Amino acid sequence: MSNCEVVNLPALEVDHTHQVKDVLRCILHTVLFNRALGLVRPKEVDLELFNITYVQCVDRKVERTIEEKVDLVLHWLEKYPGKQVQVSLKFFEKRYKQAWFSKQEERLYWEQWNVNITCTQHIGSLGANGGRHRSNTTSGDTHDLQEHHERQVRLHSLLRNALTQILTHVSDKKEHIPPVVSSDAVTFPYEINISNPDNAPSSLAALKKLLTQTKAPQMLT
Repeated sequence: MSNCEVVNLPALEVDHTHQVKDVLRCILHTVLFNRALGLVRPKEVDLELFNITYVQCVDRKVERTIEEKVDLVLHWLEKYPGKQVQVSLKFFEKRYKQAWFSKQEERLYWEQWNVNITCTQHIGSLGANGGRHRSNTTSGDTHDLQEHHERQVRLHSLLRNALTQILTHVSDKKEHIPPVVSSDAVTFPYEINISNPDNAPSSLAALKKLLTQTKAPQMLT
């Protein structure tokens, strides 16, 4: 992938798996919408917790693919709390070369977006809107609430920085985009991969086992 533009977005630390859904949907939909050169119907989505509005393509294939990948990330974070996972969105061209009596598909990647996510809390430790349950509040709980608030402020800032980085890159970097050959809403084929950025052998083996136990999502072609 020597000619592939690689964009590393800010690493994000979230308090609850509910936030993972919101954050990942926001980032993946923003990238895909801004790289969709076909005819699309935009849809605004409000993230009330972060006071952020983003735009996504109204396309069932795109929505299904993102939801399937988000679910895989949630499975990983719930099974291995506190460990970091990397989500990569890659755009590519399809090339075909003759191999004996058949044609072999080759993928030439031209852009890759990476975001690392860590979930610090177990399921149920926070409320539905990301707030901690406040029954039997003690001084320790008050301190925890303050730390939680500071983490939310930091996450809000990092998410806004990530969106700004996406919009700046798609506006400034266009010379590497290949010719449009599809009439789909998202005109370029892409894939979304999940991996462990630390490359820890035990963690990678666990991720592979998890993926084989989960129904493989359909890729857009």
